Amino acid sequence: MTGTVRFADAPRSRWANGLGETVELWRTPAAGPFDARLSIATIGSDAPFSSLPGVDRVLLSLSPHPLTLDVDGGRTVLVQFDTVAFAGEAAVRAVGVTTPGYDLNLMVRRGSGTPSLTVVSLDGDLEVHGVAVALDGTVTGPDGPLAPFDAVVGPVSLTGRGRIAIAAIPAGTAIE
Repeated sequence: MTGTVRFADAPRSRWANGLGETVELWRTPAAGPFDARLSIATIGSDAPFSSLPGVDRVLLSLSPHPLTLDVDGGRTVLVQFDTVAFAGEAAVRAVGVTTPGYDLNLMVRRGSGTPSLTVVSLDGDLEVHGVAVALDGTVTGPDGPLAPFDAVVGPVSLTGRGRIAIAAIPAGTAIE
């Protein structure tokens, strides 16, 4: 999948466990089991995350209110743009959800490399390698202005002022 993915137009699907909703922004390969996948999930209530054995995950909180997770019995409180990494088979549960919110998830098949999500402040021009997700501000990609949560697959030049999340594509993982 290349080009611009508009969050508002992207199809929604249920989590693997059926307890939440997600929007897939990018994956490779484009069909079948993924080697790497980037998506935005809605956290609407206290609920366990889907178990994804053999996958390494990084989650970036997108909401302005705290997101509390229990990860294998340990409590983690994320504020906006904080990340947490965990194994796909870990017991992860959202707790204390009073306001629905979003998180950005990068999932990579174990052994393919280490997934990385980084928030970058854009002030001018930036060449991005990987997948960039607009978070706020005024960001323009090759297909025009990006709304919050729109994604572009690099290498790509972005311009403007605002924040973007960059999903690092592990070495050896092809961009399709």
